Amino acid sequence: MRILSGVSGIILGLCLGTGMAAAAPITINFTGAVDQFNPGPFTRNVALQGQITLDDTVVASGPNNTFNNVITGFSLTISETAGDITYTNTGTGGRVQQFTGVSEFISVAFGGGAGGVFNSPAGAPQITSFAIDFRGVDLFVDPTVLATGLTDMDFSYSFMTSRFDFGGTNQLMVERRLDTVAFSGDRQNVAIHAPSTAALFALGPAGFWVRRRQA
Repeated sequence: MRILSGVSGIILGLCLGTGMAAAAPITINFTGAVDQFNPGPFTRNVALQGQITLDDTVVASGPNNTFNNVITGFSLTISETAGDITYTNTGTGGRVQQFTGVSEFISVAFGGGAGGVFNSPAGAPQITSFAIDFRGVDLFVDPTVLATGLTDMDFSYSFMTSRFDFGGTNQLMVERRLDTVAFSGDRQNVAIHAPSTAALFALGPAGFWVRRRQA
């Protein structure tokens, strides 16, 4: 029994050390500025920042690896001269798509056709949709698993668009290239041993120890 207990402890320790720890939400933090040519209802060139939280337990579906209702947290702050205007989400919604073409793509969207409900400050323009399209060379190893551990240096393209209802008029706000981007977590292409591999590593030394005890 002591031998089996020791083996189990070794296996558990190796599994926890090789990627079987509890899942954690993925956050995407970004900064930028309101586009000069498509400012929507805001002042040109004022700073913006935001954060998106993804539920990494959502499973991808379809040919474009779509993660539906994956956004659990959203904030977008426009730093107007009269004061910050911050938009948030109400409940879960949105989607992320990861697919390959000439390069690799990550599309993040909330509101509009992607689903999700915004919370807009009283008296401010009402946000109706939000999206960021990321493009790069090595964004993920497996597109069916949400990308992690990326920064603005990984992206050749990070185009953000938001639409607002301002007094009954639909207006577009654009940021053509975000200044900074940070996906939390380790990069997806970091080698992680599968549980079966961890078990094999554990059983090797344990088996040797058992044989020496029996000798």
